[in-house]
Amino acid sequence: MKGLFHKLGLGMSGKKWRFHKADYSEVAEDISNPVRGWYQIHTFQAAKEPDFDELEWCLNRNDTLALVLIDIGEYRERDLDEEALGRICRILEFFSERRYDLILRVVYDREGRAMEREPFFFSQVLSHLRQIGGVLERYASCIFVYQGMLVGNWGEMHTSRFLSEDKMAQMAEALRYYRCGETYLAVRRPVYWRMLQMNQNGRREVVPNRMGLFDDGMFGSESHLGTFGQENRETAAWDSPWKREDELAFETELGQYAPSGGEAVYGSEFQRELTPEKVIADLRRMQVTYLNRIHDGKVLDIWRQCKYSTEGIWAGKSVYDYVGAHLGYRFLVRKVTASPGKGGGQCHMEILVENVGFGSFYQEAALLLVCVGDDGQVCARAAAGEMKGWCAGEKRLLACDVELCNCEMRLEAERKRDGARIRFANASDEEGRAVLGRLSAV
Repeated sequence: MKGLFHKLGLGMSGKKWRFHKADYSEVAEDISNPVRGWYQIHTFQAAKEPDFDELEWCLNRNDTLALVLIDIGEYRERDLDEEALGRICRILEFFSERRYDLILRVVYDREGRAMEREPFFFSQVLSHLRQIGGVLERYASCIFVYQGMLVGNWGEMHTSRFLSEDKMAQMAEALRYYRCGETYLAVRRPVYWRMLQMNQNGRREVVPNRMGLFDDGMFGSESHLGTFGQENRETAAWDSPWKREDELAFETELGQYAPSGGEAVYGSEFQRELTPEKVIADLRRMQVTYLNRIHDGKVLDIWRQCKYSTEGIWAGKSVYDYVGAHLGYRFLVRKVTASPGKGGGQCHMEILVENVGFGSFYQEAALLLVCVGDDGQVCARAAAGEMKGWCAGEKRLLACDVELCNCEMRLEAERKRDGARIRFANASDEEGRAVLGRLSAV
C-alpha cells in the first residue's frame, strides 16, 4: 500500500503509518513441504529384521515423503505373529522419528506372482487386513496414505482372485474401521473407487470420504497401462472403466478431496504423443501430489532433458524441475494491502494467496500473520485462516487485524498436529515465513 494511514490508538493519535510492500515474485525452486513431492521406495520383509544403520544411508533428506513397502508373503497361510507386528512398528517408528510422512503399502508379492503368493482363503486376507489396521490406528499421525488392499501383483490390485466388488468392499471396510487421524486410503484405478462408492452413483459431485487413487502406470500408454477403459462416461455404467478423458475429468474432481500419486512409466508408443505441455497438463488434471523419484528412470531422464516452453520464472527450466516444484500444493502470496483497522490502534491486512500447485491441501493447518519487531521479538500476531481443503488453482483472501507497531510482517503456516512449517513460494525468512513487508511510523 503506497498511501498513509493514521493510528487511532490511545496516546498515539496523530502518528502516521506506512506499509512498505515486499516483492511477491515467485521463486523458481522446489519448496520442501510436508505430504507432497518426490518420494522413494523402501522395501522390507515382515519376517526379516531390517538393518536400520544401513537404511540411514539410503534416506533422501530432501524428501518429506517415503513409501514404505512391507512384504508379508511369508505369512500367506497364517496370521502375523508378534515378532512381525513388532518389526513393522519399528520400521514405521524409524521413519516417524525422522519426521517423514509415510505412504504405506503392505503386499504379498513383489515379483509379479500374486496368484502364487496370496493366501488361498479370503478369510486370511481379511485377518491380515485387520492386523494391519491396528498398525494404521497406532501410527495414524505419520501415515499419510495407505495404498492398496494387500492383493495383486506388487500390491497394485491386479491379477488377483480377490478383486470382485464384494471382496473389495469387505477389504475396504476392514481398513476403514481402523483408519483414523489424517490417513487416506488409495486404490489403484478410478473404477475401483466407484465400485466402493456405489451410493454415489448419480450424484453431480463426488462426496469426500478420504479415499484417493494411486497410479503406477502414468504415461505408460494411453490407458496408463490399464488404468482407464474405452467407454464414454455417458454410456458406461458407474462401476465400469471409462475412457481416458472421462477418467481424467473424474480424477480432477476427486483430487479436491483426496490425494493421488504414483509412478511415471516409459511407453515407447505413447511417448511420441507426449509434449512437455501435455505431461504437465495431465499431471495437473490428475491433481498429482506425490511421484516416485527413481522409477521410471527413463521417463524421468526425458523430463530432465526437456525444457518447458513458458514465460516468466520457469522459462528455460526443465519439465522435471517444474513438475517437482508443483507436486501437491504450492502456496504463493500474490498481493497484500493494508488499511486502518476497525478498532483504534489497529492495522487491517488483506493477503491474497493462490495455490499454484497440482494438488489440494488435505490436512489441518493454520495461517498466522506475525509481526516481528526491530529487536527480533514477535510484537503482534493474528489468526489469518485455515488451510484444509484449499484446492489447486484456488485463490483465498486472508483478512485480519493486528496491533500497530514498527515491525516486519510475515505470513506463517503450520500443520496443527506437529507444528511442521508450510513454506510459501515467495521470498521467506530463515523460519520459512513469507515476507510481506514492513509497517513503520513516519
